[in-house]
Amino acid sequence: MTLYRSLLLATALCTPLPALADLTPETLWQDWQDRASAAGRDLGATVEQGGALGLNGLSLTRPLGDGQLTVTFDRLELAQSGPDVQLALPGGQRVTITSALNGDTVVTVFELGADPITAIASGSVDATAYAIDAPKASASLISLDQNGEPVDADMQFDATALRGTITGLADAGVPLVANLRADALASELAVRDPATGNELRNTASQTDAQVFVELMGAADAPWGLTARLESQQASSVSFQSGPDGSFETESIQQNSRLAVTLGDLRADYTAAVDAITLTLRGAMLPAGPVTLATQAARLLVSAPTQPDDTAQTARLSLSVADLVLDDGVWSMFDPGGAFPRTPAQLELVAEVDIDVLGDGVAPVAGTQMPGALPRAIRVETFALDAAGATVSGEGGFTLPEGPGGIPDLAQPVGIFDLRATGITGLIEQAIGAGIVTMEQAMGAQMMIGMFTTPGPGDSLSARVEAREGGALFVNGTQMR
Repeated sequence: MTLYRSLLLATALCTPLPALADLTPETLWQDWQDRASAAGRDLGATVEQGGALGLNGLSLTRPLGDGQLTVTFDRLELAQSGPDVQLALPGGQRVTITSALNGDTVVTVFELGADPITAIASGSVDATAYAIDAPKASASLISLDQNGEPVDADMQFDATALRGTITGLADAGVPLVANLRADALASELAVRDPATGNELRNTASQTDAQVFVELMGAADAPWGLTARLESQQASSVSFQSGPDGSFETESIQQNSRLAVTLGDLRADYTAAVDAITLTLRGAMLPAGPVTLATQAARLLVSAPTQPDDTAQTARLSLSVADLVLDDGVWSMFDPGGAFPRTPAQLELVAEVDIDVLGDGVAPVAGTQMPGALPRAIRVETFALDAAGATVSGEGGFTLPEGPGGIPDLAQPVGIFDLRATGITGLIEQAIGAGIVTMEQAMGAQMMIGMFTTPGPGDSLSARVEAREGGALFVNGTQMR
């Protein structure tokens, strides 16, 4: 919680606490200092009086794990604007971010673009809203040092028509809410390793991008974070190169929505993307570029984050609609066009009962992500439709307790039912196209016959049952 809040505090450059005063540059600056001190943070600057209150070398430092994080701006100007206060970050200045954590010190220096970034602070000192307005905002990486050694990297970020509001910065039980929007976002990143000759480059762009963040909680109360990133047309290109060759990934997509909800007890992640086209190029693809496209993809992951006396449930849901492979992909294994090239469909819904352990790795500095032991697995839905064949199934298994209370993954207990249609037809088509020989096909058909039961038409079914003690049955026949 403290890390997310500190990042937003660094953006708005304040940490308000309740106070009763008029909103002026002086009262706002004093209030920021009071709040920072009360929160155990250091906020300082060289104050320059004039037509505007100039804060030179404005620096905010806060604890971060076993270290600290410091954000420093060359200058921030506060000026009275009627009943409000205008904040302005002049263009061309440098912003330095210093992170000292786990014995490593990383110093990152950015330079802002020529256009200023402004915001209007309105309301009262104890309830201030910040309205951001930046027709053009950009930042370029000037230097990146780790433990005194320079890192060979380039970074550029640009935003067009960035606007929005930040409210609730006071620690008074009021949610901190950032609601920002930009007509366009663009970024470029390049990292090189002189020792190996490896290089990674990435460029990305989005239109009509919206960011929403809501943070709730205090030191003595449960906290929660809700964040969403939505955009329209988006594209990205990732390029990796080295002595062994290069590989490039290019993606284009329409509407996309990424969301995360974090709380004291649970974490939920969702992603929804429409009209995705993915193209792969590289030395490992001698036949040329490979392109995959899908009309829609959806992903949901929900998992507990805190230990409990009983097993908890993690959930996964994945769906891919109308997945299409280009002719280059098909030609690698089906040059004669033997198989139907209909769009593929995939749906998977599964749950895992887990024991959440107290120790683990921190996903966010200052927090703990617990480890987990699986106790049961349930597949509610599995359905795959591709090349004229379908496979579906459902079922579940429990994992008995082994030595030391650790689940015994080798001896699950449960039942899984499988169904398939069109498999025999696919084998016959593969024989006719010369993809497999008659002997290979007969071997495959014998294996299928051993583990499945024929049904109406070209349909098959199988029941896999694992019993206590390690016994395994398929369609009632013991296999182990």
